[in-house]
Amino acid sequence: MKHKVVLETDWILDFFKLSKLDESPILEEWLSCSYLLEQTQLDFIIRLSHAYRHEGDAWNEEELKVRFLAHLLLLADVEVPNKMKTFLERNITANYLDYKISVDVDLMLASVKGLNTPQKPYFFLQELKKGKKSSNDPKAQMLAAMLAAQIQNENQKIVYGGYVVGRLWFFAILENQNYSLSQAFDITKTDDLQRVIFCLRKIKELVL
Repeated sequence: MKHKVVLETDWILDFFKLSKLDESPILEEWLSCSYLLEQTQLDFIIRLSHAYRHEGDAWNEEELKVRFLAHLLLLADVEVPNKMKTFLERNITANYLDYKISVDVDLMLASVKGLNTPQKPYFFLQELKKGKKSSNDPKAQMLAAMLAAQIQNENQKIVYGGYVVGRLWFFAILENQNYSLSQAFDITKTDDLQRVIFCLRKIKELVL
């Protein structure tokens, strides 16, 4: 019988012997990406940012998906037909020694098997939801999902991730047993929201 991996950051760091890198050229390159946007897109980003500033903290999970996340993903243009697709509320599982990693992922970008089955996962996003216990640890869930992807993909290629706490977004990379974490991006600030969209858009270039 396999034991379950504990979805708590310090436990995961200790058990998997992960090291945090304070500086990462790979992460910096990802975070510094930039794209040209049409004026209509810029205007919509401002609307999205203002909407979250005024209402976002009161949205439930479904309202957040419909009113914010869906629009953000369209602006980010993350999908590539027949190559990479967005999946919501999926589970990723992998075995490591006598332990089982199992994480319910809020959002996953992965290659596609058939029409709607994730195959090779590249990016994960976890969110600290309202109504859940304060012990819920989105950073730990993100790291566990990234580790599971590393095992599933059967290679040591970089896995990308992010987690959200309220209006604050963080991005991370995992390479071998080293991970790096970005500063917080506040999506109620238009410039930060634009940077989040750029980072999401960049993922398909990085993995393809």
